[in-house]
Amino acid sequence: MKLIHCADVHLDSPLSQFPPEQAKERRAEVLETFCRMVDYAIANHVDAVLIAGDLFDSAKHVRKRTKAIVRETLAKEPNLQFYILAGNHDGDVPLYDDAFPQPENVHTFGNRWKSYRQGDITVTASERPNADTLNLDPADINIVMMHGQAVETSNVSGRDDIPIRAFAGKGIDYIALGHIHSHRRGMVDNRCLACYSGCPEGRGFDECGEKGFLLLETLPDRRVESRFVRFSRRTLHEVRLDVSGCSEQAELERRANAAVAGIPADDAVKLTVVGSLDPDFAPEYRWIERDLGERFWFAKRKDETTLLIRPEDYRNDISLKGEFIRRVMASDLPQVDRERVILNGLRALWGEELDL
Repeated sequence: MKLIHCADVHLDSPLSQFPPEQAKERRAEVLETFCRMVDYAIANHVDAVLIAGDLFDSAKHVRKRTKAIVRETLAKEPNLQFYILAGNHDGDVPLYDDAFPQPENVHTFGNRWKSYRQGDITVTASERPNADTLNLDPADINIVMMHGQAVETSNVSGRDDIPIRAFAGKGIDYIALGHIHSHRRGMVDNRCLACYSGCPEGRGFDECGEKGFLLLETLPDRRVESRFVRFSRRTLHEVRLDVSGCSEQAELERRANAAVAGIPADDAVKLTVVGSLDPDFAPEYRWIERDLGERFWFAKRKDETTLLIRPEDYRNDISLKGEFIRRVMASDLPQVDRERVILNGLRALWGEELDL
Protein backbone atom coordinates (compact mmCIF):
# COMPACT_ATOMS: atom_id res chain seq x y z
CA MET A 1 0.00 0.00 0.00
CA LYS A 2 1.01 3.60 -0.57
CA LEU A 3 0.14 6.44 1.77
CA ILE A 4 0.87 10.13 2.12
CA HIS A 5 1.77 11.54 5.54
CA CYS A 6 1.32 15.31 5.82
CA ALA A 7 0.62 17.76 8.64
CA ASP A 8 0.54 21.41 9.64
CA VAL A 9 -0.98 22.79 6.46
CA HIS A 10 -2.45 25.72 8.45
CA LEU A 11 -4.97 26.76 5.80
CA ASP A 12 -6.00 30.42 6.03
CA SER A 13 -3.11 31.37 8.29
CA PRO A 14 -2.81 35.20 8.56
CA LEU A 15 0.81 35.13 7.27
CA SER A 16 1.60 38.40 9.00
CA GLN A 17 5.27 38.31 7.96
CA PHE A 18 4.24 39.39 4.45
CA PRO A 19 2.55 42.57 3.16
CA PRO A 20 -1.25 42.19 2.72
CA GLU A 21 -1.25 41.48 -1.04
CA GLN A 22 1.53 38.92 -0.83
CA ALA A 23 -0.03 37.34 2.27
CA LYS A 24 -3.26 36.90 0.29
CA GLU A 25 -1.35 35.33 -2.60
CA ARG A 26 0.55 33.05 -0.24
CA ARG A 27 -2.66 31.87 1.48
CA ALA A 28 -4.02 30.90 -1.93
CA GLU A 29 -0.78 29.01 -2.69
CA VAL A 30 -0.98 27.03 0.56
CA LEU A 31 -4.51 25.91 -0.33
CA GLU A 32 -3.46 25.17 -3.91
CA THR A 33 -0.57 23.01 -2.66
CA PHE A 34 -2.93 20.96 -0.50
CA CYS A 35 -5.22 20.40 -3.50
CA ARG A 36 -2.23 19.51 -5.71
CA MET A 37 -1.11 16.99 -3.13
CA VAL A 38 -4.48 15.23 -3.32
CA ASP A 39 -4.21 15.25 -7.14
CA TYR A 40 -0.74 13.71 -6.76
CA ALA A 41 -2.21 11.00 -4.53
CA ILE A 42 -4.89 10.18 -7.09
CA ALA A 43 -2.48 10.19 -10.05
CA ASN A 44 0.05 7.98 -8.22
CA HIS A 45 -2.50 5.46 -6.93
CA VAL A 46 -1.99 6.35 -3.28
CA ASP A 47 -4.40 4.44 -1.01
CA ALA A 48 -4.69 6.88 1.89
CA VAL A 49 -3.68 10.33 3.11
CA LEU A 50 -2.75 10.80 6.76
CA ILE A 51 -3.22 14.38 8.01
CA ALA A 52 -1.50 14.52 11.40
CA GLY A 53 -3.08 17.70 12.72
CA ASP A 54 -3.51 21.41 11.97
CA LEU A 55 -5.10 21.19 8.55
CA PHE A 56 -6.57 24.61 9.35
CA ASP A 57 -4.93 27.47 11.24
CA SER A 58 -7.79 28.46 13.55
CA ALA A 59 -11.54 28.93 13.71
CA LYS A 60 -10.95 32.68 13.85
CA HIS A 61 -9.33 32.85 10.41
CA VAL A 62 -10.75 29.97 8.36
CA ARG A 63 -13.14 30.99 5.58
CA LYS A 64 -16.27 29.14 4.48
CA ARG A 65 -14.90 29.09 0.93
CA THR A 66 -11.72 27.34 2.08
CA LYS A 67 -13.68 24.64 3.91
CA ALA A 68 -15.87 24.16 0.84
CA ILE A 69 -12.81 23.69 -1.39
CA VAL A 70 -11.32 21.19 1.09
CA ARG A 71 -14.58 19.19 1.17
CA GLU A 72 -14.70 19.13 -2.64
CA THR A 73 -11.05 18.05 -2.78
CA LEU A 74 -11.52 15.19 -0.30
CA ALA A 75 -14.52 13.97 -2.29
CA LYS A 76 -12.69 13.86 -5.65
CA GLU A 77 -11.84 10.17 -5.42
CA PRO A 78 -14.10 8.08 -3.14
CA ASN A 79 -11.55 5.25 -3.04
CA LEU A 80 -8.84 7.53 -1.61
CA GLN A 81 -9.14 7.39 2.18
CA PHE A 82 -8.37 10.37 4.43
CA TYR A 83 -7.45 10.02 8.09
CA ILE A 84 -7.68 13.46 9.73
CA LEU A 85 -6.42 14.12 13.25
CA ALA A 86 -7.17 17.46 14.87
CA GLY A 87 -4.15 19.44 16.09
CA ASN A 88 -3.71 22.17 18.67
CA HIS A 89 -4.76 24.82 16.11
CA ASP A 90 -7.71 23.28 14.31
CA GLY A 91 -9.44 21.27 17.03
CA ASP A 92 -12.31 23.76 17.01
CA VAL A 93 -12.75 23.93 13.22
CA PRO A 94 -15.58 21.59 12.14
CA LEU A 95 -15.20 20.55 8.53
CA TYR A 96 -18.47 18.61 8.44
CA ASP A 97 -21.85 19.21 10.08
CA ASP A 98 -25.56 18.55 9.48
CA ALA A 99 -25.46 20.62 6.30
CA PHE A 100 -22.31 18.89 5.05
CA PRO A 101 -22.28 15.23 6.17
CA GLN A 102 -18.92 13.50 6.47
CA PRO A 103 -18.30 11.17 3.48
CA GLU A 104 -17.36 7.52 3.92
CA ASN A 105 -13.77 8.03 2.77
CA VAL A 106 -13.02 10.60 5.51
CA HIS A 107 -12.14 9.29 8.97
CA THR A 108 -11.67 11.38 12.11
CA PHE A 109 -10.62 10.79 15.71
CA GLY A 110 -11.50 11.92 19.22
CA ASN A 111 -9.89 12.03 22.66
CA ARG A 112 -9.67 8.23 22.93
CA TRP A 113 -7.76 5.84 20.71
CA LYS A 114 -9.72 4.93 17.59
CA SER A 115 -8.62 2.51 14.88
CA TYR A 116 -9.55 2.00 11.24
CA ARG A 117 -8.51 -1.00 9.21
CA GLN A 118 -7.67 -0.59 5.51
CA GLY A 119 -6.19 -3.48 3.57
CA ASP A 120 -3.19 -4.81 5.47
CA ILE A 121 -2.77 -1.75 7.73
CA THR A 122 -4.49 -0.38 10.81
CA VAL A 123 -4.52 3.40 11.39
CA THR A 124 -4.92 4.44 15.02
CA ALA A 125 -4.96 7.93 16.51
CA SER A 126 -6.12 10.03 19.44
CA GLU A 127 -6.21 13.75 20.14
CA ARG A 128 -4.97 12.94 23.67
CA PRO A 129 -2.45 10.14 23.10
CA ASN A 130 -1.72 7.96 26.12
CA ALA A 131 0.67 5.06 25.69
CA ASP A 132 -0.79 3.20 28.68
CA THR A 133 -4.20 2.86 27.02
CA LEU A 134 -2.94 1.95 23.54
CA ASN A 135 -3.62 -1.70 22.65
CA LEU A 136 -2.65 -2.89 19.17
CA ASP A 137 -2.48 -6.28 17.51
CA PRO A 138 1.25 -6.81 16.85
CA ALA A 139 0.33 -9.02 13.88
CA ASP A 140 -1.04 -5.95 12.06
CA ILE A 141 0.92 -3.27 10.20
CA ASN A 142 0.19 -0.52 12.71
CA ILE A 143 0.33 3.16 11.89
CA VAL A 144 -0.29 5.57 14.77
CA MET A 145 -0.99 9.30 14.29
CA MET A 146 -0.18 11.88 16.96
CA HIS A 147 0.14 15.65 17.10
CA GLY A 148 2.58 17.22 19.53
CA GLN A 149 6.18 17.71 20.60
CA ALA A 150 8.02 14.39 20.91
CA VAL A 151 10.15 14.45 24.05
CA GLU A 152 12.57 11.86 25.36
CA THR A 153 11.61 12.20 29.01
CA SER A 154 8.62 10.45 30.54
CA ASN A 155 7.90 13.49 32.74
CA VAL A 156 6.04 15.68 30.26
CA SER A 157 5.58 19.34 31.16
CA GLY A 158 3.35 20.64 28.38
CA ARG A 159 -0.09 19.66 27.15
CA ASP A 160 1.28 18.97 23.67
CA ASP A 161 4.30 16.93 24.83
CA ILE A 162 4.48 13.31 23.67
CA PRO A 163 6.77 10.97 25.69
CA ILE A 164 7.85 9.14 22.56
CA ARG A 165 9.81 6.35 24.31
CA ALA A 166 6.63 5.28 26.11
CA PHE A 167 5.40 3.97 22.74
CA ALA A 168 8.31 1.56 22.32
CA GLY A 169 7.31 -2.11 22.36
CA LYS A 170 3.69 -1.32 21.48
CA GLY A 171 3.71 -3.13 18.12
CA ILE A 172 3.80 0.11 16.12
CA ASP A 173 5.40 0.16 12.67
CA TYR A 174 5.14 3.88 11.91
CA ILE A 175 4.22 6.98 13.92
CA ALA A 176 2.95 9.85 11.77
CA LEU A 177 3.66 12.99 13.75
CA GLY A 178 2.50 16.57 13.35
CA HIS A 179 3.28 19.86 15.16
CA ILE A 180 6.94 20.37 14.20
CA HIS A 181 7.15 22.22 10.88
CA SER A 182 10.30 20.55 9.55
CA HIS A 183 10.96 16.99 8.44
CA ARG A 184 12.45 14.80 11.18
CA ARG A 185 12.77 11.03 11.62
CA GLY A 186 14.02 8.56 14.18
CA MET A 187 13.54 5.01 15.45
CA VAL A 188 11.47 4.48 18.59
CA ASP A 189 12.38 0.79 18.79
CA ASN A 190 13.68 -1.85 16.38
CA ARG A 191 10.30 -1.95 14.65
CA CYS A 192 8.89 1.57 14.92
CA LEU A 193 9.90 4.52 12.72
CA ALA A 194 8.57 7.93 13.83
CA CYS A 195 8.51 10.90 11.45
CA TYR A 196 7.44 14.50 11.31
CA SER A 197 6.44 15.35 7.76
CA GLY A 198 6.89 19.08 8.34
CA CYS A 199 4.57 21.63 6.78
CA PRO A 200 3.90 21.47 3.01
CA GLU A 201 4.55 25.22 2.55
CA GLY A 202 6.72 27.60 4.55
CA ARG A 203 4.52 30.40 5.90
CA GLY A 204 7.26 32.61 7.34
CA PHE A 205 11.01 32.83 7.81
CA ASP A 206 10.79 30.54 10.83
CA GLU A 207 9.84 27.81 8.30
CA CYS A 208 12.68 28.05 5.80
CA GLY A 209 13.98 25.26 3.62
CA GLU A 210 12.42 22.51 1.52
CA LYS A 211 8.84 21.61 2.40
CA GLY A 212 6.53 18.85 1.26
CA PHE A 213 5.15 15.54 2.52
CA LEU A 214 6.21 11.96 3.17
CA LEU A 215 5.33 9.14 0.80
CA LEU A 216 4.94 5.86 2.67
CA GLU A 217 4.93 2.36 1.26
CA THR A 218 4.37 -0.95 3.02
CA LEU A 219 7.03 -3.47 1.97
CA PRO A 220 6.78 -7.27 1.63
CA ASP A 221 8.69 -7.70 4.91
CA ARG A 222 5.93 -5.59 6.59
CA ARG A 223 8.20 -2.59 7.14
CA VAL A 224 6.94 0.90 6.35
CA GLU A 225 9.30 2.84 4.08
CA SER A 226 9.24 6.66 4.21
CA ARG A 227 10.47 9.05 1.49
CA PHE A 228 10.35 12.86 1.60
CA VAL A 229 8.73 14.49 -1.45
CA ARG A 230 9.53 18.17 -1.99
CA PHE A 231 6.25 19.75 -3.05
CA SER A 232 6.08 23.42 -2.05
CA ARG A 233 5.13 26.13 -4.52
CA ARG A 234 8.07 28.25 -3.38
CA THR A 235 10.81 28.05 -0.76
CA LEU A 236 11.71 30.56 1.94
CA HIS A 237 15.38 31.27 2.64
CA GLU A 238 17.17 33.06 5.46
CA VAL A 239 20.60 34.11 4.18
CA ARG A 240 23.32 35.49 6.44
CA LEU A 241 25.46 38.28 5.00
CA ASP A 242 28.67 38.80 6.95
CA VAL A 243 29.92 42.36 6.49
CA SER A 244 32.94 42.10 8.81
CA GLY A 245 35.90 43.97 7.35
CA CYS A 246 33.79 45.60 4.66
CA SER A 247 34.77 49.21 4.03
CA GLU A 248 33.35 50.00 0.58
CA GLN A 249 29.81 49.96 -0.83
CA ALA A 250 30.90 47.99 -3.90
CA GLU A 251 32.29 45.23 -1.67
CA LEU A 252 29.07 45.16 0.35
CA GLU A 253 27.00 44.72 -2.80
CA ARG A 254 29.33 42.03 -4.12
CA ARG A 255 28.95 40.06 -0.91
CA ALA A 256 25.18 40.47 -0.98
CA ASN A 257 24.99 39.15 -4.55
CA ALA A 258 27.18 36.19 -3.65
CA ALA A 259 25.03 35.41 -0.60
CA VAL A 260 21.81 35.01 -2.62
CA ALA A 261 23.35 33.43 -5.73
CA GLY A 262 21.47 30.38 -6.94
CA ILE A 263 18.18 31.13 -5.18
CA PRO A 264 15.21 30.87 -7.62
CA ALA A 265 13.39 34.09 -8.45
CA ASP A 266 10.04 32.64 -7.25
CA ASP A 267 11.35 32.20 -3.71
CA ALA A 268 11.36 34.54 -0.70
CA VAL A 269 14.56 35.77 0.94
CA LYS A 270 15.37 37.20 4.33
CA LEU A 271 18.83 38.74 4.32
CA THR A 272 20.21 38.84 7.85
CA VAL A 273 23.23 41.16 8.00
CA VAL A 274 25.79 40.10 10.61
CA GLY A 275 29.36 40.95 11.56
CA SER A 276 31.24 43.93 12.93
CA LEU A 277 31.15 47.24 11.07
CA ASP A 278 33.76 49.96 11.24
CA PRO A 279 32.01 53.17 12.44
CA ASP A 280 33.65 55.06 9.59
CA PHE A 281 31.84 52.91 7.01
CA ALA A 282 28.27 54.01 6.25
CA PRO A 283 26.64 51.05 4.44
CA GLU A 284 23.85 51.92 2.02
CA TYR A 285 21.28 49.11 2.10
CA ARG A 286 18.52 50.76 0.04
CA TRP A 287 20.04 49.71 -3.27
CA ILE A 288 20.53 46.16 -2.05
CA GLU A 289 16.94 45.97 -0.79
CA ARG A 290 15.62 47.34 -4.08
CA ASP A 291 17.68 44.83 -6.05
CA LEU A 292 16.51 41.90 -3.93
CA GLY A 293 12.91 43.06 -4.19
CA GLU A 294 13.17 42.99 -7.98
CA ARG A 295 14.95 39.62 -8.11
CA PHE A 296 12.71 37.61 -5.75
CA TRP A 297 9.01 37.16 -5.02
CA PHE A 298 9.63 38.75 -1.64
CA ALA A 299 12.72 40.00 0.18
CA LYS A 300 13.45 41.71 3.48
CA ARG A 301 16.54 42.66 5.47
CA LYS A 302 17.29 42.25 9.16
CA ASP A 303 20.25 44.02 10.74
CA GLU A 304 22.19 42.10 13.40
CA THR A 305 25.51 43.88 12.94
CA THR A 306 27.63 45.22 15.77
CA LEU A 307 30.04 48.13 15.72
CA LEU A 308 33.77 47.56 15.77
CA ILE A 309 34.58 50.27 18.30
CA ARG A 310 38.02 50.68 19.83
CA PRO A 311 37.83 53.48 22.42
CA GLU A 312 41.52 54.30 21.94
CA ASP A 313 40.78 55.31 18.32
CA TYR A 314 38.62 58.19 19.56
CA ARG A 315 40.56 59.29 22.66
CA ASN A 316 42.09 62.27 20.84
CA ASP A 317 39.43 62.70 18.14
CA ILE A 318 38.20 66.30 18.40
CA SER A 319 35.34 65.82 15.92
CA LEU A 320 31.65 65.73 16.85
CA LYS A 321 31.68 62.00 16.13
CA GLY A 322 34.63 61.43 18.46
CA GLU A 323 33.04 63.39 21.31
CA PHE A 324 29.73 61.55 20.81
CA ILE A 325 31.34 58.10 20.85
CA ARG A 326 33.45 58.91 23.95
CA ARG A 327 30.39 60.09 25.89
CA VAL A 328 28.31 57.03 24.99
CA MET A 329 31.15 54.59 25.73
CA ALA A 330 31.64 56.22 29.15
CA SER A 331 27.94 55.88 30.02
CA ASP A 332 26.40 53.22 32.28
CA LEU A 333 24.34 51.74 29.43
CA PRO A 334 24.70 48.01 28.72
CA GLN A 335 27.06 47.23 25.84
CA VAL A 336 24.26 46.31 23.43
CA ASP A 337 22.45 49.59 24.17
CA ARG A 338 25.64 51.63 23.78
CA GLU A 339 26.19 50.12 20.34
CA ARG A 340 22.60 50.85 19.35
CA VAL A 341 22.85 54.48 20.51
CA ILE A 342 26.15 54.95 18.69
CA LEU A 343 24.81 53.33 15.53
CA ASN A 344 21.72 55.56 15.48
CA GLY A 345 23.85 58.60 16.26
CA LEU A 346 26.15 57.82 13.34
CA ARG A 347 23.15 57.24 11.08
CA ALA A 348 21.89 60.67 12.03
CA LEU A 349 25.27 62.12 11.13
CA TRP A 350 25.19 60.20 7.84
CA GLY A 351 21.65 61.43 7.16
CA GLU A 352 20.10 57.94 7.29
CA GLU A 353 16.81 56.77 8.78
CA LEU A 354 17.15 55.90 12.46
CA ASP A 355 16.54 52.38 13.80
CA LEU A 356 14.07 53.19 16.60
